[in-house]
Amino acid sequence: MTKMMKCAIYNAIKNVTVEERPIPKVSDNDVLIKVLKAGICGSDVGIYFHGGENYGVFPGSQFGHEFVGIVVEKGKNVSEDIKLQSKVFVDPVMSQPYGVAGSVMAGAFSEYALVSNAKTGVNIYPLADDTDLNEAVIIEPMSVGAQGALAHNPKLDDKIVVLGAGPIGLGAIAGLIGRGIKNVVVVDRNDFRLAKAEALGAKTINTTNNDLKEKLIEIFGVYPDYFPIPDVDMYIDAAGAPALLSEVFNYARHNTKYAIISVFGKVELQGRPFIAAQPIIYGSQGYTHETITEVIDHIEHKKTPIASMVTHKFKHDDISKALEFAATGEGIKVVIDYEL
Repeated sequence: MTKMMKCAIYNAIKNVTVEERPIPKVSDNDVLIKVLKAGICGSDVGIYFHGGENYGVFPGSQFGHEFVGIVVEKGKNVSEDIKLQSKVFVDPVMSQPYGVAGSVMAGAFSEYALVSNAKTGVNIYPLADDTDLNEAVIIEPMSVGAQGALAHNPKLDDKIVVLGAGPIGLGAIAGLIGRGIKNVVVVDRNDFRLAKAEALGAKTINTTNNDLKEKLIEIFGVYPDYFPIPDVDMYIDAAGAPALLSEVFNYARHNTKYAIISVFGKVELQGRPFIAAQPIIYGSQGYTHETITEVIDHIEHKKTPIASMVTHKFKHDDISKALEFAATGEGIKVVIDYEL
């Protein structure tokens, strides 16, 4: 008899059901993961509210990509360093045949997920036996933020501003502070999220009641020989707000770096002064093996209280409620807990 599992299935906008589907068959090079914790990403919320087709998820499909669990079955060719019953993080981009395009259907919202061509350090990352999976579930979003923040190896004395204190922004902050970089300011309009950032060790600015430029000058001082602009080495976009990114583009001074993680729309800038400043702009998508391993080390050694970004948990059967709650912004990282 075919063994079955419960899966969250995308059917249409605001129509996700939990159904039974066959547990994936494990081939010689594959590993089967029992999913224990799964995070809800902004893309999952987008799939639910705006249609999966925009993300490559079509009606009748499983979805979800942030998860940790245990190895319950492995093919005969899988190396011995992947052990049965071991705790693991799965890189969803590398776990599926179609890379980024397939990662949104990696199976986080199913009881079991198949990792094709499983290899340690490629798509399977073993975790220490005493790792708390309630904390490890944030490895994926923290890796996205840390990648953008650390890709150009900021110096310990750099003055850095993170735009946005959601999961990606908090991941960026934790990545920086975990490296020993202390001059970090985070910008947001949500006091609850800013409190999380402050707990990580960052200074905070709420732009609801503060002028951003004035506050940055107050914290970091004025850059010499320029019109009064903040003396900031790097801005990291984790807010996805084109107007905010456009504003800090106007604060460019010589060799200011801009890491763009979240803005997908058009951004305006003042051409001549921007060119004169000779800034560096780079986009950041996903993460590298090196970033994942650094994040795992960060979480396992509790370098910051970054795991506090997990604010709400839901049962697997309540995934529609979880997606709707995640959209409200009242939490930070919302998690499906298969052990509830």
